[in-house]
Amino acid sequence: MDPSLIHDFFRQEGITLQQNKITVFGKEYNEPRLTQWMGPRYRYSNIQWEETKFNSTIHQWKLQLIDLLHFEFNAVLINYYRNGEDSMGKHRDNEPEIDTACIASLSFGESRSMLFENPSTKQKIKVTLSHGDLLVMHHLQDRWWHSIPKSKRILKPRINLTFRSILTSTSKDALLDEEYYLGKNDH
Repeated sequence: MDPSLIHDFFRQEGITLQQNKITVFGKEYNEPRLTQWMGPRYRYSNIQWEETKFNSTIHQWKLQLIDLLHFEFNAVLINYYRNGEDSMGKHRDNEPEIDTACIASLSFGESRSMLFENPSTKQKIKVTLSHGDLLVMHHLQDRWWHSIPKSKRILKPRINLTFRSILTSTSKDALLDEEYYLGKNDH
């Protein structure tokens, strides 16, 4: 995707971005970016997303990632950073309904730095994600926090599509069955 065509992409694909209210440590704020959800019903930071079907282009990208990574993604959070004033605070994608084994992050548009921090070791890593980059996070959410800080030098927009697997009641049952048959239980 040509970075200059980001707005056209949203319009053509029927993507309607919104700015949600999030709750952080009991206080409500405007989410510092625009977002849209595609996938099963999901909740984070007091935001409730209803089940939403994938559009055709993003569905094709999801299938390519499944083929490439051999991991069954069923959801995507689309993040639109209008400029360097938009950001993402330090967090882990570790809600109980997320399968944290693999999260794939696909970037388009302006390059942005993503910061990773391990609270146990205090190790910090800065990764610059550029147009077309794919960042694959295998079990990263277990021990690392990540963020996209504000930057006055960033003037152009960035889209980030974060593909993940949400454990629905059916997939949770299948996972429990798999653990049982693989001997991962104590019963």
